[in-house]
Amino acid sequence: MKYTKIFFAVAVIFAQMAGVYAASGRCSKQNLTRCLDSACAINIGANPAARCQYCGTAGAGTPPTGGMSNLSVGKSSKNSISDKELKKAPSDPGKRYMWASTECLKKLTDCTSEDVSDVYDPLIEQSCKAAGVAMQMSSANDALNKKPTQSKCSASFTNCMNKKCDTGFTKCAQDTDFDRSVSECATESSGCEEYLKEIRETIAKERKQQLSGHDKAIETLAKKYQKDRETRLNEAQTSCKNNASAKKCQESVCATNMAGKCKSDDEKAMARGFCKFFEVACGALK
Repeated sequence: MKYTKIFFAVAVIFAQMAGVYAASGRCSKQNLTRCLDSACAINIGANPAARCQYCGTAGAGTPPTGGMSNLSVGKSSKNSISDKELKKAPSDPGKRYMWASTECLKKLTDCTSEDVSDVYDPLIEQSCKAAGVAMQMSSANDALNKKPTQSKCSASFTNCMNKKCDTGFTKCAQDTDFDRSVSECATESSGCEEYLKEIRETIAKERKQQLSGHDKAIETLAKKYQKDRETRLNEAQTSCKNNASAKKCQESVCATNMAGKCKSDDEKAMARGFCKFFEVACGALK
């Protein structure tokens, strides 16, 4: 009797499984797809990534605004989820897919969860591929739009170098200081990698010209001072010949400071005393 009950139970299980497979064979894939699309393919004509975004993965991005509503084309209360029912749909893609599967299996009793996987998983995978391509293109476009132009990179780099080296490169006269500043400014110039070599060469050339011009200016100034000193020395030596500078000094003192205009020997002696430093200076130049 015990074995008879066991055999009967096994027979019931096999009968149920046979019924499931039989039901699976009668499932309308078209109706099942239409039903799942009513929850997972909102505006799919304009958004190929819809199935992935609504019922695939959150990594595909947020669906375009417009609300989670049913498809208007081919809408049927029997083979699709109504707008009223759709308001209960979860926003999380994974949970939404499970919810939509449950609702559609209630409507299409000939279908099973295996049918859902067989029919709709490939469609979601295709949609996710489309989402991946769209996301890559969007990311590339964003990167391109955010990427600074060569002129902006050059201006930014130059401004950085001016702060670190001064406009005349006085703080970067040494190569080590210049190279360090270039490295620091290159790090600060994000997105300018492809232009840095050309910008660096331009900056290096400008630095060479600036420093060369600075050295020439110093050399020119030194020569000018040297020439001035030589000119004054020649003038002083000329004025010392025959005590000319001392005599000129005495004549001036006599004319402006002596009441008798040095007609007396005392006034002449006083004038020579006032101008004695010319004789001392001229003596040092001999």
